[in-house]
Amino acid sequence: MAMDTTRRIRNLSALLEISKALMAERDLDTLLALVMNRVTAVLEAERSSLFLVDHDTNELWSRIAQDAEINEIRFPVGKGIAGFVAASREVVNIPDAYADSRFNKEIDLKTGFKTRNILCAPMVGRDDRVIGVIQVLNKSLGAFTMEDEDLIIAFGAHAGMAVENADLYRERELTFRSFLKTLAHAIDARDPVTAGHSERVARYAMNVARALRYDDEHIRLIEYAAAVHDIGKIGVRDNILLKPGQLTPEEYGLIKKHAGYTKEILEQMYLARDLRMLPHIAASHHEKLDGTGYPDGLKGDAISEAARILAVADVYDALTAYDRPYKRAMTVEESLAILEKGKGTAFDPRIVDLFKNAKCYAIERRQYKRIDQNFAIEFSVMTRENAAARMGYASKTLNICGGGLLVKSEVNIALGTYLDMTLHLPDTVCNVVGSVVRCTKSGADSSACDVGVKFLNLAPMLQEKLAAYLTNIEGETAK
Repeated sequence: MAMDTTRRIRNLSALLEISKALMAERDLDTLLALVMNRVTAVLEAERSSLFLVDHDTNELWSRIAQDAEINEIRFPVGKGIAGFVAASREVVNIPDAYADSRFNKEIDLKTGFKTRNILCAPMVGRDDRVIGVIQVLNKSLGAFTMEDEDLIIAFGAHAGMAVENADLYRERELTFRSFLKTLAHAIDARDPVTAGHSERVARYAMNVARALRYDDEHIRLIEYAAAVHDIGKIGVRDNILLKPGQLTPEEYGLIKKHAGYTKEILEQMYLARDLRMLPHIAASHHEKLDGTGYPDGLKGDAISEAARILAVADVYDALTAYDRPYKRAMTVEESLAILEKGKGTAFDPRIVDLFKNAKCYAIERRQYKRIDQNFAIEFSVMTRENAAARMGYASKTLNICGGGLLVKSEVNIALGTYLDMTLHLPDTVCNVVGSVVRCTKSGADSSACDVGVKFLNLAPMLQEKLAAYLTNIEGETAK
């Protein structure tokens, strides 16, 4: 009797401890692994599985099967022991699995595991809907008891709430992340010359945050702030934002207003407590330690460390940008030297040193590798007028990748112009539509221009094929 009481107290304590751990975990994958480990230990079993209900397909699926070689199992609700429990909401305790007609032997065949006995219970959510099934296999000594049944029912209730919370958190995060990416893409659509800038700034900033040992929550905050730090550019007129040459002082003054617009836009959003610094961080990427930055002229500690990280990442990407028509791309060494020069005035010295010494700048900047090859190309400018009236041009590519190319042109072509192109590769002819994202003079005394074109109508699969094809050509040429 004393042994039974001791066991009950131990089990109750374990349940309370597990419940606390489950409610603190928000990542669904980590949570499922935690559930499996804890329920296996408490019920003194050999293995556990957790099946979630996919209500769209009326299937059970498992991402966790301890020690199994497969990552996911799917089968209809109603099939097998777990399927029966999901449909009936009953607890099932089977002392001999292979003697029960409901047992699905296919899973053992797939995993190579031998099931002896089973204890299975439903997980019910807040709306009294079955959201999953916990299945515990092979009691270490004998069969599962009625006490084990009571314990798994209680455990299933706590695990059900935890899984539901984690799933809701994941849905919220995915929704918010996709919303921010949509905002960033809206800026890219208006200013194709700087497309990809926000994504690269985010990657630089996250590298610094990790080097500073920020926790996941703060790294996520910096990622989100970087994604939308230029959203205020939607308030800048196209004739200024898209100007291919140097800006006048008056035009630069108007461009500077984008940081303030960013803050105004983001402050209109409802943000959870852990994201409330987002407007400040995103809008302060042009603030300087000495107070000469904008939009608010903040100085020193008035600029959060996260914003100071963003400032370094933003300037570095602007310096090294290879696709801006009004400046040449600086080398890594030249860009780091400029950051070094700005230490203590524009930039936080600690952040600059870490950015340089920990090589936080070491990211892959291009989606596709550029190949320096000369291929024949014909192109014509697409206008709203009669297509037959288009003027055609012939030239050669300067370089090319899966996403676009650089070509010489005898005429100046405005940014955003669409080109109908025929590209003559060694083994094939490629017809593609592109958009001009760069147009600069080839030399001071030359009327010719170097025109950068981004492919518009190549499907991702074709882009990957073209990139691989070009890389192979380069490899053959180098031999």
